[in-house]
Amino acid sequence: MFYILSERSIDLWKQQIEMILAHHGLISFIVHPDYITRATECRQYRDLLEHVVSLRQKRSIWVALPGEINRWWRERSRLQLVSDGDSWHIRGEGSERARLAFATLAQGKVTYRMEDRSGCGP
Repeated sequence: MFYILSERSIDLWKQQIEMILAHHGLISFIVHPDYITRATECRQYRDLLEHVVSLRQKRSIWVALPGEINRWWRERSRLQLVSDGDSWHIRGEGSERARLAFATLAQGKVTYRMEDRSGCGP
């Protein structure tokens, strides 16, 4: 951002973040300390982090460290989705934190509907 694109605002990052969030993607930032040594670069990076914090608060996105993501994926891989007649349930350690999402195709786009916590139906 700083040296190749000579970008001095976080507008490009904001655009990229919005595109990724619109497709339910994962956003990963890798910043080497050698590239944020000057005050302007530090300020820009701080602005980016403040933007991410505001997104976490306003849009309930999960902001996690790599180790937290690793633990989540390992826990998730041990969960089981089981049918119980007309409904579905998640079983296994950590299932109390898991939720079902039902995906459907509507007008060429995938839409998601989260399970109703009062029951387990769509």
